[in-house]
This record gives sequence, C-alpha cells and structure tokens, in this order.
Amino acid sequence: MNAKARKAAAFLLAVTLTSSASASLAASDSSFAGHYTTASLSAQEQTAGNLLNSDRARYGLAPLVIDPELCRIARIKSQDMLNNQYFAHTSPTYGDVRSMLRQFGYAYTAAGENIAHHATVEKAQAAFLSSPGHRKNILSSAYTRVGLGVAVDAKGYVYLTQIFVR
Repeated sequence: MNAKARKAAAFLLAVTLTSSASASLAASDSSFAGHYTTASLSAQEQTAGNLLNSDRARYGLAPLVIDPELCRIARIKSQDMLNNQYFAHTSPTYGDVRSMLRQFGYAYTAAGENIAHHATVEKAQAAFLSSPGHRKNILSSAYTRVGLGVAVDAKGYVYLTQIFVR
C-alpha cells in the first residue's frame, strides 16, 4: 500500500471510529433521539464547521465560533426545508434568516445565510466556495459566530444551513 492509500485508509478509519463513537454516545443519551433540536453537533455538522474554518484559515482569517444556539436554529432551518420540500433562503414557516433569528430571540447586529442540498457536507462546502455570494459570507471578517445545521433526506443527501452573525 502506497503512502497516499495508507493516508486515505487512516482517514476513513478515523471517520468510521468518530461516527461509531458518536452513535454510541447518542444511543446512551436519552435526550438525543436523533432529533434536530439536540444541543450537540452531529458528526456532519462538526465536519462542516471544520471545513468552514479550514477554508477561512487558508485565507488568513480567524475561525468563527460555533455557537450552539445558532446551530439549533440552523438545524431547524435545514429540517424545515426537508419537511416542507423547498430549497430557498426564505422559509414559508420562518421567513428570511433575520426574521428567523428574531423569532427565536437571537440577538445579532449582522446576519447572513448559506444553504446547500448536496450529497455530502464536503461537496456542499466546495460548492459554497465556488459561488461568489456564498464565498463572501464564508470569508467575511464581519462575522464572528456561525451556526451549522444538517438534515438528511431519504436519499441520504444533506441540507446544510450555515448562519453567520456578528
């Protein structure tokens, strides 16, 4: 096995171990139940946060603080898109991101939102970076906190919501 293959195998093993550890912890926590309102990050949300902050670091920007309450709101937005079968920045349930933040009593001075529906959070992040508007949110020095929310559809595709605030 060459070095590249060993590195890929080690990464796959780490992801598998992390996923199974997360599943074991989730199963032992009766408050989890796989529900989108859980306060902890899912493995996919953690990956999304790591990718986001890694991209920011490549451009010399400070990492964004992953805010648990903002993650809860982002998770609700992703689940809302899944449940109500739409894909848009304006929710028929909550309105735009600013309206949603106000409805949930979240204080902010600036807000932005990225949404994606892709096979994986990795592909979603790559798509965000290739889009000027999404890229602007990711690389903005105006934001200090982020919420990440993932919902998975019946085909295994992810709805990823990133909510940026200051």
